[in-house]
Amino acid sequence: MSSKPPSTPTYRCTPGACLRVLALLAALLPPGLALAQAPPAAAPAFQIVESVPVATDYGQPGVPRTQAVWLGLISHARRSIDLAAFYISNQPGEALQPVLDTLIRRAAAGVKVRILLDATFMKESRAAYDLLHGKPGIDIRILPVNRLTGGVLHAKYFIVDDHTVFVGSQNWDWRALSQIHEIGAVLRNERLARTFDAAFEFDWRLAADPDLPAAARRAVQPPDFAPVTAQDPVILEQPGDAPISLFPAFSPPALSPAWLDQEQPQLVRFIDSAQHTLDIQVMTLSAFKDYGPRGWWPVLDSALRDAAARGVKVRIIVADWSLREPMQAYLKSLALMPDIAVKYSALPEAPQGFIPYARVEHCKYAVVDGRVSFIGTGNWGWSYFATTVDASLFIAGSGPARTLTAIFDRDWNGPYVHALEPGRHYAPPRVH
Repeated sequence: MSSKPPSTPTYRCTPGACLRVLALLAALLPPGLALAQAPPAAAPAFQIVESVPVATDYGQPGVPRTQAVWLGLISHARRSIDLAAFYISNQPGEALQPVLDTLIRRAAAGVKVRILLDATFMKESRAAYDLLHGKPGIDIRILPVNRLTGGVLHAKYFIVDDHTVFVGSQNWDWRALSQIHEIGAVLRNERLARTFDAAFEFDWRLAADPDLPAAARRAVQPPDFAPVTAQDPVILEQPGDAPISLFPAFSPPALSPAWLDQEQPQLVRFIDSAQHTLDIQVMTLSAFKDYGPRGWWPVLDSALRDAAARGVKVRIIVADWSLREPMQAYLKSLALMPDIAVKYSALPEAPQGFIPYARVEHCKYAVVDGRVSFIGTGNWGWSYFATTVDASLFIAGSGPARTLTAIFDRDWNGPYVHALEPGRHYAPPRVH
Protein backbone atom coordinates (compact mmCIF):
# COMPACT_ATOMS: atom_id res chain seq x y z
CA MET A 1 0.00 0.00 0.00
CA SER A 2 1.18 3.54 -0.74
CA SER A 3 1.87 5.73 2.28
CA LYS A 4 0.85 8.87 0.34
CA PRO A 5 -2.51 10.53 1.08
CA PRO A 6 -5.28 9.79 -1.36
CA SER A 7 -5.02 13.26 -2.87
CA THR A 8 -1.45 12.63 -4.01
CA PRO A 9 -1.34 10.84 -7.38
CA THR A 10 0.79 7.70 -7.56
CA TYR A 11 2.45 6.79 -10.86
CA ARG A 12 3.49 3.27 -11.78
CA CYS A 13 5.01 1.79 -14.90
CA THR A 14 5.77 -1.65 -16.19
CA PRO A 15 9.45 -2.76 -16.01
CA GLY A 16 9.82 -2.29 -19.77
CA ALA A 17 8.31 1.20 -19.67
CA CYS A 18 10.51 2.18 -16.73
CA LEU A 19 13.60 1.05 -18.61
CA ARG A 20 12.57 3.17 -21.59
CA VAL A 21 12.09 6.19 -19.33
CA LEU A 22 15.53 5.67 -17.79
CA ALA A 23 17.08 5.36 -21.23
CA LEU A 24 15.42 8.63 -22.28
CA LEU A 25 16.67 10.38 -19.14
CA ALA A 26 20.16 9.08 -19.76
CA ALA A 27 20.08 10.44 -23.31
CA LEU A 28 19.10 13.89 -21.98
CA LEU A 29 21.95 14.05 -19.47
CA PRO A 30 25.04 16.13 -20.26
CA PRO A 31 27.97 14.21 -21.81
CA GLY A 32 30.05 12.34 -19.23
CA LEU A 33 27.18 12.13 -16.74
CA ALA A 34 25.27 8.87 -16.53
CA LEU A 35 22.81 7.02 -14.35
CA ALA A 36 25.53 4.68 -13.08
CA GLN A 37 24.45 5.23 -9.49
CA ALA A 38 20.91 3.99 -10.09
CA PRO A 39 20.29 0.79 -8.11
CA PRO A 40 19.93 -2.40 -10.13
CA ALA A 41 16.55 -4.01 -10.58
CA ALA A 42 15.63 -6.64 -8.04
CA ALA A 43 17.92 -9.60 -8.61
CA PRO A 44 17.51 -13.21 -7.45
CA ALA A 45 19.29 -14.24 -4.28
CA PHE A 46 21.15 -17.01 -6.14
CA GLN A 47 22.27 -17.26 -9.76
CA ILE A 48 24.50 -19.70 -11.59
CA VAL A 49 26.91 -17.94 -13.97
CA GLU A 50 28.65 -19.47 -16.99
CA SER A 51 31.66 -18.45 -19.10
CA VAL A 52 31.32 -19.65 -22.67
CA PRO A 53 34.29 -20.00 -25.06
CA VAL A 54 33.61 -18.12 -28.28
CA ALA A 55 32.82 -20.16 -31.38
CA THR A 56 31.63 -23.21 -29.41
CA ASP A 57 28.28 -24.88 -28.77
CA TYR A 58 28.60 -24.27 -25.04
CA GLY A 59 26.24 -21.95 -23.17
CA GLN A 60 23.06 -22.91 -21.35
CA PRO A 61 20.12 -20.68 -22.34
CA GLY A 62 18.97 -18.43 -19.53
CA VAL A 63 22.23 -18.65 -17.56
CA PRO A 64 23.99 -15.24 -17.34
CA ARG A 65 27.52 -14.80 -18.64
CA THR A 66 30.44 -13.91 -16.41
CA GLN A 67 31.58 -10.60 -17.88
CA ALA A 68 28.09 -9.06 -17.76
CA VAL A 69 27.63 -10.25 -14.16
CA TRP A 70 31.00 -8.88 -13.04
CA LEU A 71 30.35 -5.52 -14.71
CA GLY A 72 26.94 -5.29 -13.06
CA LEU A 73 28.20 -6.16 -9.59
CA ILE A 74 31.18 -3.81 -9.74
CA SER A 75 29.38 -0.88 -11.34
CA HIS A 76 26.72 -0.91 -8.60
CA ALA A 77 29.15 -1.19 -5.68
CA ARG A 78 28.60 1.61 -3.18
CA ARG A 79 31.03 1.00 -0.33
CA SER A 80 33.47 -1.86 -0.78
CA ILE A 81 34.82 -4.61 -3.03
CA ASP A 82 37.07 -7.32 -1.56
CA LEU A 83 38.65 -9.57 -4.18
CA ALA A 84 40.66 -12.77 -3.62
CA ALA A 85 42.28 -13.70 -6.94
CA PHE A 86 44.81 -16.33 -7.96
CA TYR A 87 46.14 -13.81 -10.46
CA ILE A 88 44.97 -11.03 -12.80
CA SER A 89 45.85 -11.42 -16.48
CA ASN A 90 44.59 -8.73 -18.82
CA GLN A 91 45.03 -8.24 -22.53
CA PRO A 92 44.06 -4.79 -23.86
CA GLY A 93 40.90 -4.92 -25.91
CA GLU A 94 39.82 -8.29 -24.51
CA ALA A 95 36.95 -9.12 -22.16
CA LEU A 96 38.66 -8.28 -18.85
CA GLN A 97 39.60 -4.73 -19.86
CA PRO A 98 36.16 -3.15 -19.26
CA VAL A 99 35.95 -4.98 -15.93
CA LEU A 100 39.23 -3.46 -14.75
CA ASP A 101 38.23 -0.05 -16.12
CA THR A 102 34.97 -0.22 -14.16
CA LEU A 103 36.80 -1.30 -11.01
CA ILE A 104 39.14 1.69 -11.29
CA ARG A 105 36.22 4.07 -11.83
CA ARG A 106 34.28 2.78 -8.84
CA ALA A 107 37.38 3.05 -6.63
CA ALA A 108 37.89 6.63 -7.81
CA ALA A 109 34.25 7.31 -6.91
CA GLY A 110 34.87 6.29 -3.29
CA VAL A 111 34.38 2.52 -3.24
CA LYS A 112 37.07 0.90 -1.08
CA VAL A 113 38.72 -1.85 -3.14
CA ARG A 114 41.01 -4.45 -1.58
CA ILE A 115 42.71 -7.03 -3.80
CA LEU A 116 44.53 -10.11 -2.50
CA LEU A 117 46.85 -11.85 -4.98
CA ASP A 118 48.99 -14.98 -4.90
CA ALA A 119 52.75 -14.49 -4.56
CA THR A 120 53.81 -17.35 -6.85
CA PHE A 121 51.78 -16.10 -9.82
CA MET A 122 52.81 -12.46 -9.57
CA LYS A 123 54.54 -12.88 -12.92
CA GLU A 124 51.07 -13.27 -14.42
CA SER A 125 49.66 -10.40 -12.36
CA ARG A 126 52.50 -7.90 -12.82
CA ALA A 127 50.97 -5.84 -15.63
CA ALA A 128 47.60 -5.63 -13.89
CA TYR A 129 49.32 -4.88 -10.58
CA ASP A 130 51.19 -2.00 -12.17
CA LEU A 131 47.90 -0.75 -13.63
CA LEU A 132 45.95 -0.94 -10.36
CA HIS A 133 48.60 -0.24 -7.71
CA GLY A 134 48.51 3.33 -6.53
CA LYS A 135 45.12 4.08 -8.02
CA PRO A 136 42.85 6.04 -5.64
CA GLY A 137 40.82 3.72 -3.44
CA ILE A 138 42.66 0.50 -4.38
CA ASP A 139 44.80 -1.44 -1.90
CA ILE A 140 46.67 -4.61 -2.93
CA ARG A 141 48.39 -7.24 -0.81
CA ILE A 142 50.31 -10.36 -1.81
CA LEU A 143 49.74 -13.60 0.13
CA PRO A 144 52.84 -15.86 0.20
CA VAL A 145 50.98 -19.16 0.45
CA ASN A 146 53.98 -20.91 -1.11
CA ARG A 147 56.04 -19.98 1.95
CA LEU A 148 53.29 -20.88 4.40
CA THR A 149 52.05 -24.25 3.07
CA GLY A 150 53.79 -24.86 -0.27
CA GLY A 151 50.56 -24.08 -2.12
CA VAL A 152 49.02 -21.04 -3.79
CA LEU A 153 46.13 -18.64 -3.31
CA HIS A 154 43.83 -20.37 -5.77
CA ALA A 155 40.50 -18.94 -4.61
CA LYS A 156 38.40 -16.86 -6.99
CA TYR A 157 35.75 -14.83 -5.19
CA PHE A 158 34.80 -11.27 -4.42
CA ILE A 159 32.39 -9.56 -2.05
CA VAL A 160 30.49 -6.35 -2.79
CA ASP A 161 29.16 -4.07 -0.06
CA ASP A 162 29.08 -6.87 2.54
CA HIS A 163 26.00 -8.17 0.77
CA THR A 164 26.79 -9.89 -2.54
CA VAL A 165 29.31 -12.64 -3.31
CA PHE A 166 30.65 -14.06 -6.56
CA VAL A 167 32.51 -17.37 -6.29
CA GLY A 168 33.47 -19.90 -8.94
CA SER A 169 36.09 -21.34 -11.24
CA GLN A 170 36.67 -18.05 -13.11
CA ASN A 171 40.12 -16.54 -12.64
CA TRP A 172 40.50 -12.83 -13.25
CA ASP A 173 41.86 -13.65 -16.65
CA TRP A 174 40.60 -12.36 -20.01
CA ARG A 175 40.58 -15.96 -21.23
CA ALA A 176 38.25 -16.99 -18.37
CA LEU A 177 35.62 -14.64 -19.78
CA SER A 178 35.75 -15.62 -23.44
CA GLN A 179 38.03 -18.62 -24.09
CA ILE A 180 37.42 -21.08 -21.24
CA HIS A 181 34.35 -22.93 -19.97
CA GLU A 182 33.68 -21.85 -16.39
CA ILE A 183 30.93 -22.09 -13.76
CA GLY A 184 30.35 -19.73 -10.85
CA ALA A 185 27.56 -18.33 -8.72
CA VAL A 186 26.27 -15.00 -7.43
CA LEU A 187 24.72 -14.91 -3.96
CA ARG A 188 22.92 -11.99 -2.38
CA ASN A 189 22.75 -12.48 1.36
CA GLU A 190 24.36 -10.35 4.06
CA ARG A 191 25.31 -13.15 6.48
CA LEU A 192 26.83 -15.23 3.69
CA ALA A 193 28.71 -12.21 2.35
CA ARG A 194 30.00 -11.42 5.82
CA THR A 195 31.17 -15.03 6.18
CA PHE A 196 33.20 -14.74 2.97
CA ASP A 197 34.49 -11.36 4.09
CA ALA A 198 35.59 -12.84 7.41
CA ALA A 199 37.60 -15.46 5.47
CA PHE A 200 39.01 -12.69 3.27
CA GLU A 201 39.88 -10.55 6.31
CA PHE A 202 41.77 -13.47 7.83
CA ASP A 203 43.91 -13.87 4.69
CA TRP A 204 44.26 -10.09 4.30
CA ARG A 205 45.77 -9.80 7.76
CA LEU A 206 47.92 -12.86 7.15
CA ALA A 207 49.32 -11.19 4.03
CA ALA A 208 50.45 -8.33 6.25
CA ASP A 209 51.87 -10.70 8.90
CA PRO A 210 52.76 -14.02 7.21
CA ASP A 211 54.95 -15.04 10.17
CA LEU A 212 51.93 -15.40 12.43
CA PRO A 213 52.27 -18.90 14.00
CA ALA A 214 49.84 -21.57 12.84
CA ALA A 215 48.38 -21.99 16.34
CA ALA A 216 47.61 -18.28 16.48
CA ARG A 217 45.95 -18.43 13.06
CA ARG A 218 43.59 -21.22 14.11
CA ALA A 219 42.80 -19.42 17.38
CA VAL A 220 41.52 -16.27 15.68
CA GLN A 221 38.29 -15.29 17.40
CA PRO A 222 35.07 -15.68 15.40
CA PRO A 223 33.46 -12.52 14.07
CA ASP A 224 30.65 -10.68 15.84
CA PHE A 225 27.95 -12.56 13.93
CA ALA A 226 27.03 -16.19 13.30
CA PRO A 227 29.09 -17.40 10.30
CA VAL A 228 27.28 -19.55 7.77
CA THR A 229 28.21 -23.21 8.31
CA ALA A 230 26.90 -26.66 7.49
CA GLN A 231 25.19 -26.68 10.89
CA ASP A 232 23.77 -23.18 10.40
CA PRO A 233 23.20 -22.60 6.66
CA VAL A 234 21.36 -19.72 5.04
CA ILE A 235 17.98 -20.17 3.38
CA LEU A 236 17.47 -18.23 0.16
CA GLU A 237 14.12 -17.72 -1.50
CA GLN A 238 13.93 -18.56 -5.21
CA PRO A 239 11.14 -16.85 -7.18
CA GLY A 240 9.02 -19.50 -8.84
CA ASP A 241 10.93 -22.33 -7.19
CA ALA A 242 11.52 -23.93 -3.80
CA PRO A 243 13.89 -22.18 -1.37
CA ILE A 244 17.49 -23.35 -1.26
CA SER A 245 19.84 -23.94 1.65
CA LEU A 246 23.57 -23.36 1.32
CA PHE A 247 26.85 -22.87 3.13
CA PRO A 248 30.48 -22.22 2.14
CA ALA A 249 33.61 -24.22 2.91
CA PHE A 250 37.28 -23.28 2.67
CA SER A 251 40.77 -24.75 2.29
CA PRO A 252 43.40 -25.39 3.58
CA PRO A 253 42.96 -26.07 7.31
CA ALA A 254 46.33 -24.46 8.10
CA LEU A 255 45.17 -21.13 6.67
CA SER A 256 41.57 -21.13 7.87
CA PRO A 257 40.16 -20.17 11.26
CA ALA A 258 38.53 -23.03 13.12
CA TRP A 259 35.01 -21.58 12.87
CA LEU A 260 34.87 -22.02 9.08
CA ASP A 261 33.89 -25.34 7.50
CA GLN A 262 36.64 -27.22 5.69
CA GLU A 263 36.17 -28.30 2.09
CA GLN A 264 37.54 -31.83 2.11
CA PRO A 265 35.30 -33.36 4.81
CA GLN A 266 32.25 -31.55 3.45
CA LEU A 267 32.95 -32.80 -0.09
CA VAL A 268 33.28 -36.38 1.17
CA ARG A 269 29.93 -36.04 2.99
CA PHE A 270 28.44 -34.64 -0.21
CA ILE A 271 29.60 -37.67 -2.23
CA ASP A 272 28.60 -40.08 0.54
CA SER A 273 25.05 -38.68 0.42
CA ALA A 274 24.54 -39.83 -3.19
CA GLN A 275 21.94 -42.56 -3.59
CA HIS A 276 21.26 -42.59 -7.33
CA THR A 277 23.42 -40.23 -9.42
CA LEU A 278 26.62 -38.22 -9.10
CA ASP A 279 27.72 -35.88 -11.93
CA ILE A 280 31.14 -34.23 -11.70
CA GLN A 281 32.71 -31.70 -14.04
CA VAL A 282 36.21 -30.61 -13.06
CA MET A 283 39.41 -29.69 -14.89
CA THR A 284 41.61 -32.29 -13.17
CA LEU A 285 40.91 -35.17 -10.80
CA SER A 286 43.59 -37.41 -9.32
CA ALA A 287 44.39 -39.46 -6.23
CA PHE A 288 48.13 -38.96 -6.78
CA LYS A 289 49.70 -36.20 -4.73
CA ASP A 290 51.23 -33.24 -6.56
CA TYR A 291 50.46 -34.48 -10.07
CA GLY A 292 52.86 -37.41 -9.73
CA PRO A 293 53.51 -40.73 -7.97
CA ARG A 294 54.75 -39.04 -4.79
CA GLY A 295 52.09 -40.48 -2.59
CA TRP A 296 48.52 -41.68 -2.62
CA TRP A 297 45.55 -39.59 -1.52
CA PRO A 298 42.67 -42.02 -0.97
CA VAL A 299 40.05 -39.66 0.43
CA LEU A 300 37.99 -38.72 -2.64
CA ASP A 301 39.02 -41.86 -4.51
CA SER A 302 37.47 -44.06 -1.82
CA ALA A 303 34.33 -41.91 -1.73
CA LEU A 304 33.88 -42.20 -5.52
CA ARG A 305 34.48 -45.96 -5.62
CA ASP A 306 32.21 -46.50 -2.61
CA ALA A 307 29.45 -44.55 -4.37
CA ALA A 308 29.75 -46.74 -7.45
CA ALA A 309 29.86 -49.89 -5.33
CA ARG A 310 26.50 -49.05 -3.77
CA GLY A 311 24.95 -48.54 -7.22
CA VAL A 312 25.29 -44.78 -7.73
CA LYS A 313 25.67 -43.89 -11.40
CA VAL A 314 28.78 -41.71 -11.51
CA ARG A 315 29.55 -39.55 -14.55
CA ILE A 316 32.77 -37.54 -14.69
CA ILE A 317 33.92 -34.96 -17.24
CA VAL A 318 37.51 -33.76 -17.04
CA ALA A 319 39.53 -31.51 -19.30
CA ASP A 320 41.94 -32.97 -21.83
CA TRP A 321 44.64 -31.36 -19.69
CA SER A 322 44.04 -34.36 -17.40
CA LEU A 323 45.47 -36.72 -20.02
CA ARG A 324 49.04 -36.31 -18.84
CA GLU A 325 50.43 -39.21 -16.83
CA PRO A 326 49.96 -40.52 -14.22
CA MET A 327 46.58 -38.76 -14.09
CA GLN A 328 45.47 -40.48 -17.30
CA ALA A 329 46.17 -43.88 -15.80
CA TYR A 330 44.29 -42.97 -12.64
CA LEU A 331 41.23 -41.82 -14.57
CA LYS A 332 41.28 -45.05 -16.58
CA SER A 333 41.23 -46.98 -13.29
CA LEU A 334 38.03 -45.16 -12.40
CA ALA A 335 36.56 -45.86 -15.84
CA LEU A 336 37.10 -49.58 -15.28
CA MET A 337 34.70 -49.48 -12.33
CA PRO A 338 31.12 -50.59 -12.92
CA ASP A 339 28.82 -47.56 -12.74
CA ILE A 340 31.62 -45.01 -13.30
CA ALA A 341 31.83 -43.38 -16.74
CA VAL A 342 34.65 -40.94 -17.49
CA LYS A 343 34.82 -38.56 -20.44
CA TYR A 344 37.32 -35.86 -21.38
CA SER A 345 36.57 -32.55 -23.04
CA ALA A 346 38.64 -31.27 -25.97
CA LEU A 347 37.58 -27.83 -27.17
CA PRO A 348 38.34 -26.69 -30.73
CA GLU A 349 41.04 -24.10 -31.31
CA ALA A 350 39.93 -20.46 -31.22
CA PRO A 351 39.12 -18.84 -34.58
CA GLN A 352 42.22 -16.64 -34.29
CA GLY A 353 44.48 -19.65 -33.66
CA PHE A 354 46.18 -21.21 -30.65
CA ILE A 355 45.86 -19.33 -27.33
CA PRO A 356 48.11 -20.48 -24.48
CA TYR A 357 46.31 -21.73 -21.36
CA ALA A 358 42.88 -21.47 -22.96
CA ARG A 359 40.16 -23.45 -24.73
CA VAL A 360 39.74 -25.77 -21.78
CA GLU A 361 37.13 -27.21 -19.44
CA HIS A 362 37.90 -25.32 -16.21
CA CYS A 363 34.58 -25.85 -14.34
CA LYS A 364 34.56 -27.27 -10.81
CA TYR A 365 31.06 -28.40 -9.89
CA ALA A 366 29.07 -31.52 -9.07
CA VAL A 367 25.45 -32.59 -8.55
CA VAL A 368 24.09 -35.38 -6.35
CA ASP A 369 20.70 -36.96 -7.09
CA GLY A 370 19.38 -33.82 -8.76
CA ARG A 371 18.99 -32.21 -5.34
CA VAL A 372 22.36 -31.07 -3.93
CA SER A 373 25.12 -29.19 -5.74
CA PHE A 374 28.74 -28.20 -5.25
CA ILE A 375 30.46 -25.21 -6.91
CA GLY A 376 34.13 -24.66 -6.13
CA THR A 377 37.32 -22.84 -7.05
CA GLY A 378 39.72 -25.80 -6.78
CA ASN A 379 40.37 -28.92 -8.81
CA TRP A 380 39.90 -32.32 -7.20
CA GLY A 381 43.36 -33.21 -6.03
CA TRP A 382 45.23 -33.42 -2.74
CA SER A 383 47.01 -30.06 -2.88
CA TYR A 384 43.80 -28.12 -3.55
CA PHE A 385 42.46 -29.20 -0.17
CA ALA A 386 45.70 -29.58 1.85
CA THR A 387 47.94 -26.66 0.87
CA THR A 388 45.98 -24.32 -1.40
CA VAL A 389 43.59 -21.48 -0.53
CA ASP A 390 40.23 -22.33 -2.11
CA ALA A 391 36.52 -21.82 -1.44
CA SER A 392 33.31 -23.58 -2.38
CA LEU A 393 29.55 -23.66 -1.95
CA PHE A 394 27.29 -26.57 -1.01
CA ILE A 395 23.74 -25.93 -2.18
CA ALA A 396 20.65 -27.98 -1.28
CA GLY A 397 17.79 -27.32 -3.66
CA SER A 398 16.35 -28.63 -6.90
CA GLY A 399 16.57 -25.34 -8.82
CA PRO A 400 20.38 -24.95 -8.92
CA ALA A 401 20.78 -28.73 -9.33
CA ARG A 402 18.44 -28.67 -12.31
CA THR A 403 20.41 -25.88 -14.00
CA LEU A 404 23.78 -27.53 -13.38
CA THR A 405 22.49 -30.88 -14.60
CA ALA A 406 21.28 -29.22 -17.80
CA ILE A 407 24.76 -27.74 -18.31
CA PHE A 408 26.36 -31.11 -17.58
CA ASP A 409 24.06 -33.03 -19.94
CA ARG A 410 24.65 -30.46 -22.70
CA ASP A 411 28.39 -31.09 -22.40
CA TRP A 412 28.15 -34.87 -21.83
CA ASN A 413 26.18 -35.30 -25.04
CA GLY A 414 27.89 -32.51 -26.95
CA PRO A 415 30.52 -32.55 -29.71
CA TYR A 416 33.60 -31.87 -27.56
CA VAL A 417 33.32 -34.61 -24.94
CA HIS A 418 34.71 -38.10 -25.61
CA ALA A 419 34.66 -41.34 -23.64
CA LEU A 420 37.93 -42.25 -21.95
CA GLU A 421 38.69 -45.82 -23.05
CA PRO A 422 40.98 -47.71 -20.65
CA GLY A 423 42.59 -49.66 -23.52
CA ARG A 424 43.73 -46.57 -25.46
CA HIS A 425 46.58 -44.14 -24.91
CA TYR A 426 45.86 -40.43 -25.27
CA ALA A 427 48.41 -37.75 -26.07
CA PRO A 428 47.91 -34.71 -23.79
CA PRO A 429 47.18 -31.48 -25.66
CA ARG A 430 49.42 -28.48 -26.10
CA VAL A 431 48.82 -26.09 -23.22
CA HIS A 432 51.29 -23.23 -23.82
